[in-house]
Amino acid sequence: MFKNYFKTASRYLLKNKGYTFINVFGLSIGLAAFIMLGLFVKVEFSYDEHLSQKDQIYQVFLKDTTDKAPDFALQTMAPMGPLMVDQVPEVAASTRFGTMHKKVLKMNNQRFLIEGVRYTDPETLDFFDVSPATGSSNLKLGKSDIILSESEAKKVFGSVQAAIGESVEIVELGTFQVGGVFNDLPDNTHLDFDYLISFENANDAFFSGVNFIMEKTVFDWGVVSAFPLYVKLNAENLDIESVEAKMNAALGLHQSNRVTKLLPVNEIYFSDLSHGYFGRKGEKDKAQLYLIIALVILGVAIINYMNLATARYSKRSREVGIRKTVGGHKMQLARQFLTESFIITFIGLVLAICLVELCSPILSNFVDKSIGVDYSAPESYLILLSIVIAVSFLAGIYPASFLSRFNAIEVLSGRATGGKKGSKFRTALVGFQVFICLGLISVTMIVLQQFKHMSNLDLGFDHDQIVGVSLADKGVAENYETFKNELTKNASIESVTGASFSVFDGSASFYMDPEGMEESVPITFMNVETNFAERLGITIKEGDDFSSEGELNRKGILINETAQEEFGWDTPIGKTISDYKVIGQVEDFVYGSAKEAIQPLMIVPSKSGFTYAYVKISGGNIKSAMNHLQSTFENFASDYPFDYSFLDDVFAKKYEQEQKLSQVFSTFTVLAIIVAGLGILGLSIFIAESRIKEVGIRKILGANIGQLIWLLNSGITKLILIVALITLPLVYHFMSEWLDGFVYNISISVFTMLIPLIALIAVVWIILIFQSLKSAYANPVNAIRTE
Repeated sequence: MFKNYFKTASRYLLKNKGYTFINVFGLSIGLAAFIMLGLFVKVEFSYDEHLSQKDQIYQVFLKDTTDKAPDFALQTMAPMGPLMVDQVPEVAASTRFGTMHKKVLKMNNQRFLIEGVRYTDPETLDFFDVSPATGSSNLKLGKSDIILSESEAKKVFGSVQAAIGESVEIVELGTFQVGGVFNDLPDNTHLDFDYLISFENANDAFFSGVNFIMEKTVFDWGVVSAFPLYVKLNAENLDIESVEAKMNAALGLHQSNRVTKLLPVNEIYFSDLSHGYFGRKGEKDKAQLYLIIALVILGVAIINYMNLATARYSKRSREVGIRKTVGGHKMQLARQFLTESFIITFIGLVLAICLVELCSPILSNFVDKSIGVDYSAPESYLILLSIVIAVSFLAGIYPASFLSRFNAIEVLSGRATGGKKGSKFRTALVGFQVFICLGLISVTMIVLQQFKHMSNLDLGFDHDQIVGVSLADKGVAENYETFKNELTKNASIESVTGASFSVFDGSASFYMDPEGMEESVPITFMNVETNFAERLGITIKEGDDFSSEGELNRKGILINETAQEEFGWDTPIGKTISDYKVIGQVEDFVYGSAKEAIQPLMIVPSKSGFTYAYVKISGGNIKSAMNHLQSTFENFASDYPFDYSFLDDVFAKKYEQEQKLSQVFSTFTVLAIIVAGLGILGLSIFIAESRIKEVGIRKILGANIGQLIWLLNSGITKLILIVALITLPLVYHFMSEWLDGFVYNISISVFTMLIPLIALIAVVWIILIFQSLKSAYANPVNAIRTE
């Protein structure tokens, strides 16, 4: 029986090549987009799910309970972990992380500039299933040990075995012995490191190359920084609120105004709490949006099939009548039409897999994730088969039911029609396609405008043609004044200033005591050269710059506008913060991530201890300036290679991932519109064919071309306008809420909402007019000769 269904269905599909092409092409695009986006979303939601103890491991966040305090943040104190293990019975173990910027590793007269260096506790190996690589029997993480990933071991030493036991020097930290090599971290973990040393080195690592004024160590309770803290509970399914209460009680002995929050390790990747501080980060709403787009594209392709199949009832009704006359049952006819749906879907899936194989490497490279179908896994074939069956059923069930219910006598006598219900259902399907297209175009425009706004954001300081140069090398840092003087001898170098932080990476925070505040509050601390504000074009809003102070006053500081607002000061000049006196106020400027609100800032002057020099290049002779900058650096440097970046590039890179994802979003949105466009094209062909006699009669009675085009296209135009009244307000509402999540956002204008509507009407009319003209210019005699 199935063989007969297959032969009949194949014969029909080959006979109607245009109809078959539109459906196969639409479904192949829909399935390919669904599979690729589905694979991407699967990777996004799999982060840290592989950890063997994921149900017991939590990351700890802190919140300052003072009135002006922000939400929970990753910033913690180094002594917290050991305290929780000692004071809270449910906490079985803890581990901490500290991050470092690029370091130089020296080995056998070779130098390597390495990244991804972290200092941590040995418990990290157990918490996160860090396992020895083949050739490394174990992993040792004592104070003088260093362990590294397999890929880094091969890059530096040539092989895993060659690395074991070797002595290496990390400049400014000392000599370490390779205590083991671990397997590269999987892609779907929020952790991001290639080298680990013991947290016992935290103080040296944290203050490496920095000359802070406060005489503190990282193990003091007053030093708050981005030390990600993890705890392992002694059992699963514990009452987390009870554990948090006990942790708060223990913490209260040292920090009475702070409370804790525990976040399961497999929720960290999508959490906003640790955004911008440590490891890999994802955005759950974007992942969900891509899943919705995947379903929408597939749904539009399925709707196309349903619409076109039911719209062809006039061409298939006689076939149905004859089959029923010779004994065909309704169920047999339904199976026949479902078989057609299965064949089209199967062919579409084969083409879709080809598209996935062609495009998934491009997508993987673009989003920096491994995306592809795992053909070695049996479940992959089961999933693909399930997709074919599900899509075949969803696409074919209504057409099969619709076409198989015709009465044989009415069909053969020519009195059968699709009925009002069928017409209304097709109108609803087309309306849904219009809703999807209009919604996606509107959303895409707003997303692209927002990211363009972020890219062109006024940061509050000059970042054009300014080069940030790392001063990690002691030879350069200790001779900073001479180095600076040598640089300014080149006419293409306008100015040089120094700072203890990297712009857009933020700076360390310390709990300080502003005048009039009852509790200590976290304040971002910047150690800068006295000409820093002037050289970077930061506006002095009130008071004086350091350059007006004459002899350097290390206790005279600048604060930003946010600090004044947070501290409730009417005027900041003359106020004190701990032992410092405010001499001036700068306008707010972005010194961390533009995704986050600006925090209170104090700028402290210094003559040394800078980790970065910011060099302003004048004119257009950038090559000459860079050559001079590099040669001068290398004349002073003893260990570190020349490491620089243009601030414009650094800022752009901060949003590189968002830009890529927005392009992915835009690409798949275009695919959805193409698939919907195919459906509208197919429907326009049907409308023109079904009304060809009416067009012929009206033409004989004197209707002109314009009237005939409006006759054929007015219905769908009115439908678009009606759907727009529903779609655009919904888009405005939901996208306004999305924009509220940005510190710096655009406002949605009427123009922004009308452009997608005008564009959609224009595209639909181009499609419809092309088909309508064929009908309008056709010889009316041919259309009505059988009447």
